[in-house]
This record gives sequence, C-alpha cells and structure tokens, in this order.
Amino acid sequence: MTHTNRRSYLRVAAASVLALGAGCAASSSTGQDVQTEQGWTEFRGDRYNTGYAPGETDVEQPSVRWTFEAGGGFWGSPVVADSTVYTGCADNYLYAVDAATGEQEWRFEADHRIEGTPQYADGTVFVGSYDRHIYALDAATGEVQWEVETDGLIRGSPTVADGTVYIGVGCHNLACEWYADGTSDTGWLYALDAATGEVDWHRELGTEVVSTPAVGERNLFVGSSDGYLYALDRSSGEQRWRYRTREWIWASPTLAFGTVYVADWDAEVHAVDAATGEQEWSYSSFGSYISGSTAVDEEAVYFGHTPANAPPDPTRSNAEVFAVERTTGDELWTYTTDALEIGSSPVVTDEAVYIGSHSQVDEPGTGVYALSKNGSPRWFFEVTRRGVGTSPALVDGTLYFGAADKRLYALE
Repeated sequence: MTHTNRRSYLRVAAASVLALGAGCAASSSTGQDVQTEQGWTEFRGDRYNTGYAPGETDVEQPSVRWTFEAGGGFWGSPVVADSTVYTGCADNYLYAVDAATGEQEWRFEADHRIEGTPQYADGTVFVGSYDRHIYALDAATGEVQWEVETDGLIRGSPTVADGTVYIGVGCHNLACEWYADGTSDTGWLYALDAATGEVDWHRELGTEVVSTPAVGERNLFVGSSDGYLYALDRSSGEQRWRYRTREWIWASPTLAFGTVYVADWDAEVHAVDAATGEQEWSYSSFGSYISGSTAVDEEAVYFGHTPANAPPDPTRSNAEVFAVERTTGDELWTYTTDALEIGSSPVVTDEAVYIGSHSQVDEPGTGVYALSKNGSPRWFFEVTRRGVGTSPALVDGTLYFGAADKRLYALE
C-alpha cells in the first residue's frame, strides 16, 4: 500500500506542473507519481530530472546520523525508497542500507565499478555497471531478476517510466578511459521492458551517452558526447529533433515548464523549447566545464561548475554555484566555494540549495554546501580525501550522499 502525506502530495503536484512540455502534462496517474511518494527513488528525484523537493524538511544544523563505509569511493548518487538507501560503489558493489541506522541490508556484486545512480521502481532496483550490463534486482533481497548485456560501459543512470527502463550506454573518456580498452566509441540509448529486460529498442547516439534521460509524456531527452541534446520518441526511439551545443554533454537534461535545460562541457547552460528544439536562451559560467546537472524550480535554474585551472596554481579560481532566472537566463546570484570542482548536481527545496564539491587532490574546502535560495551560505559540511562528487538525496529532513572517502553519509 502506498501512503501519501502532504510532502509527497506537494512533490507529485510540483513534478506534474514542472514537466509541462512537448504538448502534454505529466498525468497524476503515472507510475512516477507513485515512486515520488516513496522517497527519492531516482537520480534527480523524478523522471524529469528536476532535483526539486518542494515541501521537504531542510537540514538546519547538520549532524551525522550515521556513516557507512565501503571498499571504494562513491561516485554515483544514492536513492531512497521504503526506508532503504541504495547506492553503487567503485568497489563493484550495489549496497542496500537501512536509512535509519546505516546498517547493511544486502549487497550485490557486479563484475566492475558501479558509478551510475540506481533507480527504484515497484520493488525492483535497476542499475548499470562498467561491466556493460544492466541489472534488475529484487529491492528486498538483492537477487537478480534479469540482466542484459549492452554494447558499452555504463556510467549513466536509468530512468523508469510506465514499465520501461531508459538508459544511456557507452563511456570511454575521462573517468572511463582507463577501463574502455576494446570498447566502441559509439553511444546508445536503450529502452527495455522493466519486467523482463527485453530490449524494446536501442538507438545509436553519436559518441558516449553518460547523460540520464529526462522522460516526458511522449518524448525523452538525453545528451551525448557528440555535443547534441536529443529528443526521441519514447515508444520507438525515433529522433524528433536535436540541438547542438559547443561541447560534450555529460550532464543530464531537466524537463520543466515546456523547456529542456542542459549544461555542456563548455560550461554553458542551454534552455531549449521541448516541442521544437529551438533555443530559448543560453548562459555561460565562464568555467572549464559543467559535468553536473541543473535543478529547476518555479523561479530559477541552479547548477555548479568547475573553473579553468588546476592545483597547485596559487592564482586559481574556485568552483562556483549559480542561479539564473528560469525564463530569461539572467544571472540571479553566484556563490564561490573553497573547492576546486563541482561535479555534484544540486537539490533544491523551498528554502535551500544543497550541492557537493570535490577535488582531484586531498585539500580543504571539499564537502557539501547548503545555501539559501538567495545565494547566502547556510552551512558547510567538510569531507576530506577529495570530497563529494555525488548528488545528495533529501528525504524527511535527512540528507544522504556518498563521498570519495569511501563513506556514505546521512546528515540530519
């Protein structure tokens, strides 16, 4: 039985309003609405990748409820469903951890790293791995329900909508390069039956697809390292349109208010009409790149970037968090962190913005920042040993995130 409280209702209603796009609003009867009532069940919190949690309780003065230590760093974000936290790890395991106590419930071992975020839907956890497989696991036991071998490494995250799993495949640059010998430099988008794993369709999309799809009523939207944002028909994979950016797209697009928002590796954010693929505006953060995704609420688009320098440069610039006006792209505020990089995607509530920061070396200033919606600092939680590259999940006043120090954290 699904229990609905006021916070769940607000989140479902907001997702339906935000996702107005491509001629249709999200129906309140979709499977996604059920999932959002259960917690933070997928990357960015909903199938539109909004990162928006209206009505959620904020973390005012963070204290550690628990930490869970694994055998490798966490670079994929956690999800929370039915009082369990699910997260993949560079030690090849997917962990299921009790959300209240931090005790391990079960773990599943893949044949390679798990750096994408899992998705929970209807008692099943879906996740991809560098071992080129997509897995469907029983959420209660971790037992494999099905697995499908694909054509490339999987670093991105699945999006499940109306009984179909959509996931990008193919990664051979940067974090994946060391492990990509012998793999194709092609990227794909797969659509699979969630119950059986049968491949409904898969489509070649230029080069690697690390981006997580945002799924609307008729179309889905995903980025590729060929520099294009694609709109594809959900049922067939047929291309509806594509929009050219200046560089790779590793970030996941956000679908909100009939617009698709996406960041690229040229440190720009683009707003694109969801129906036509025409540009509405673009904003340059004048950084080196943006690898994290945008969060969108009624007023603004929020994101972080990595500046164009590297340690130990004494004149370096530090990573910044940005808010730009949703309809015009006009800058509202920026906040400069003490960290070198932001690869994390923000979580936004009615009052606050939460985002991780990290570095390629161990240095001060890495961890999680909480900012007010006007850009002023609320608090900073430091995490050493390269910090936090994952995106937080906020559920019932507790912030969950994984870190490079091999720990999963719960802050309240």
